[in-house]
Amino acid sequence: MDPSIDHIERLRTIYNKLKKVRFGGVVTSRKPKYAEAALDFQSLSRQLRQENCLEYAGLCLIQSSRCFSELKSSTSELQMLLEAASIFIEIELQTHQSNTLSYHENLSLALAAYQLAQKNLREQNERYLAGLITFQVGLHLEMLEKFHESERLFSMAIDSFQDLLAIQICVYQKLINIRIDNEKFNLALQATTNLIERLVKTSPNDISYRRLLASYDILRLFLLLILQPHPQRLRADYAKTLDAYTWEVYEKLNIPTSYLDETLFYLLQSITLAVQARDLKHIDQLEYDLNQQSQISPRHMHLFHILKQKISGHFIDTFKFDQQTSTTGDVADYR
Repeated sequence: MDPSIDHIERLRTIYNKLKKVRFGGVVTSRKPKYAEAALDFQSLSRQLRQENCLEYAGLCLIQSSRCFSELKSSTSELQMLLEAASIFIEIELQTHQSNTLSYHENLSLALAAYQLAQKNLREQNERYLAGLITFQVGLHLEMLEKFHESERLFSMAIDSFQDLLAIQICVYQKLINIRIDNEKFNLALQATTNLIERLVKTSPNDISYRRLLASYDILRLFLLLILQPHPQRLRADYAKTLDAYTWEVYEKLNIPTSYLDETLFYLLQSITLAVQARDLKHIDQLEYDLNQQSQISPRHMHLFHILKQKISGHFIDTFKFDQQTSTTGDVADYR
């Protein structure tokens, strides 16, 4: 802090504006000057940020938000809360990146500010903005390597964007990726299937959506091959997917498999048959051709390598496939 500035005195001056004057225990008609105090807290916060006292700057913004709350100024209150949360997250990320021991007090402050912002938005019936905040918090938690918590928030954010397909796709992609990275293949399969159904049902007849559908159909195939669910516990749509990649000819394919390139489809069909026969040598031979396909992404190849490990016996199979598993059961409310 700048030693030439008496921050304590500035705080004392601001808090004096919030006090009610009392004479003999009786409160006078003078009201707290919330508007002035709110602006003063903002000014002090800017000064503290310039002096790199970020935590104190964030706390001043929290106080400013409380003043705006008293003034029933929801928009200004929300702005202060989001700015404060951003500062606390910034501090937590700096601590995380420097590998410094942390008790996550700034993360706790950030989450508390975000929760108040969520409450503010719910009162204003701003479902989309509330969903965006949930998604943003999930991204921050992912950067802090708190994957379980971020997965829950991504799952919760999806329902906020039923009318905004482009944003919902982004949330689904993050949810699927984080579940794959944490080897939650069963839940990743469910999310992938939900996304495919959503796209088939509502997406426009556009080339970009066709490519996206084809990409996630490949992802679903690899997840099914990794999980290898028992035929008696196999959902009808999963059985249909496996049948298409086992017996169908290209001309008779249905959406979304029909959006695949013909060469790629027959290549995937060969991989499916090789996996079912546990023919690792043939799978190895097909890997080069698979990697040359333009519709194959690094995410596909990542799952393909996991599949190879499983077939070769180097992959510890601990997965329990249960079509009744629901993503809603493991989601705690973000309040």
